[in-house]
Amino acid sequence: MTLSCITTTGRVHADPWAITPRIGVTGYYYSNPTLAATGAVGTENIAALLDLPVTYDTDGLEITIRPSGRAGNERGYYSLASNYAHFDSSVQFSNDLGSTTLQGELARDSSLYFGGGLDRGFGVRRDSEATSADWTRALTERTLIELDASWSEVHYDQSASEAGLVDYRYITAGPAMSYLLNELDTLQLSGGVARYQSLNGISESKTVSVQLGYVRQLSETWKLTANAGYSHSVNSEKIYFTLFLYSFYLGTYTTDEDSPTYSVNLTRQGEKFTFGAGASRAFQPTGFAFLSRQDAVNLSGTYKQSDRWDYALTFTWQQAQTPEFQGEVFSERYLNSQFTANWHWTERWIVSLQANRITQHYGPPEVSAASNGINLSVFRQFLRTDL
Repeated sequence: MTLSCITTTGRVHADPWAITPRIGVTGYYYSNPTLAATGAVGTENIAALLDLPVTYDTDGLEITIRPSGRAGNERGYYSLASNYAHFDSSVQFSNDLGSTTLQGELARDSSLYFGGGLDRGFGVRRDSEATSADWTRALTERTLIELDASWSEVHYDQSASEAGLVDYRYITAGPAMSYLLNELDTLQLSGGVARYQSLNGISESKTVSVQLGYVRQLSETWKLTANAGYSHSVNSEKIYFTLFLYSFYLGTYTTDEDSPTYSVNLTRQGEKFTFGAGASRAFQPTGFAFLSRQDAVNLSGTYKQSDRWDYALTFTWQQAQTPEFQGEVFSERYLNSQFTANWHWTERWIVSLQANRITQHYGPPEVSAASNGINLSVFRQFLRTDL
């Protein structure tokens, strides 16, 4: 919960620069924090959390600078059981015809924090950099066009080579157009190209995709969004023959991967109850040799009982098919269910209780693991302070 206030000392408006800090401490227990297939050992610990969003807001210009992090002496599977440091920033210019948004991110966390259950239980340090740009413009009252591009680069700790993770660079770009049929219906058309490249120069994936979308405002609270299309990916790997200390390049082995892609989302936005359900298929980077074809199903709901109590329940299921070297396909499945109860002790203090269960299956050879967890957190939300 974010609160704001304006203090007047001879001025009518608040300064455009402001900070709204949030600090907290969390204590947790997880029965299998590293999702080990055998020999699971439970762990409990305490960690501190910090979030420092700084904003600048004037007519036509919004700037956000957001450092955040977690500090504890345990490393593990779940996001709150993995130390991290993030620095996010964004700049948005807007006018009556459209907007331009630039975003950047620096992060140090773990492969498990980023990849969820799709990292086969590998928990190593992950350093990443990312930038993106998005430009939108209204051509007419009904027609809107958009151009977006993104670049990211990820480096893993040295021990990642034993786990099969590789440093990579991922670049995407594509146009989109939407047309408002009437007050309730919108058609969308989008396309894109992407290149996923391992930084060791051994493997890469090049992808071309196109999608047709439809948005329907079912009622004041319900909304349906659907996209369907097709994606073509070309995977290539360089083959070397190594003799003693010398390597000889033999050629490049390529395979094609074609698949329909889609996303369907149904949302409800009410004063007390919100709901979301979605299913999707897309090609995504995971840190292995090539892009992974990922299927996902998400369910979420929140209920605000009163000014003091609110609850949330989420389910996330993912399945990834990742091509390996020489055409072998590796499969992973992941399920995370979580219940959260928040007690707003005062306007500034929040006590949060979370319980979750995570299951993971991958292979070949087939491996299964599961973890139960519970954590209790106390947060202090500070009021807006002008800078």
